[in-house]
Amino acid sequence: MSEDKELSFEELTGSTTVSEWQETLNDKEISSISDIAQEQVQLQNELEALEEQLKEKKKELRHVAEVKLPEAMQSANLMEFVTATGYKISVSPFFQASISEANREEAFSWLKNNGHGGLIKNQVNLSFGRDEDQKANDTVEKLKQLGLSPEVKQGVHPSTLKAFVKEQLTAGKDIPSETFGIYVGSRSKIEKKRK
Repeated sequence: MSEDKELSFEELTGSTTVSEWQETLNDKEISSISDIAQEQVQLQNELEALEEQLKEKKKELRHVAEVKLPEAMQSANLMEFVTATGYKISVSPFFQASISEANREEAFSWLKNNGHGGLIKNQVNLSFGRDEDQKANDTVEKLKQLGLSPEVKQGVHPSTLKAFVKEQLTAGKDIPSETFGIYVGSRSKIEKKRK
């Protein structure tokens, strides 16, 4: 398996400096870049329009499924119905619930007072900084001595890992690509200008 080699600017562009590279760009290349950028903008706009249409269709479907059809079935005193084309239509209740931050204390109090306190789960998380492994281990041991079974998860936050890899590669340091699942590519971003 061959090692990934970092290419120099000259190897990538055929020029030794940015200004030399920019001077070699001709009108045809600039026109091509402009056309491709316009294509990206057009595709972004089309995707945004489709996503908005999808959002509207989901809203329409929800209204038909949760209001119009159940009301029509209730009006006809039907819970189930089979159409001439073989579609079985049935209406059954569904439930949704959420506790807002404003109602949190009251809801928890009610659950506890009514014998449902077990529904409330406690999750204890502690964050330790880099080079605080010993402090983390000591804390876990103290929790175990108290008869608790702390769940210990180790990991590197994705943003931290990305920043580390970028820093290492930019500094020209060797880092095992496969071990860290490194992929280096290019991405363009064009934002809509605000009026």
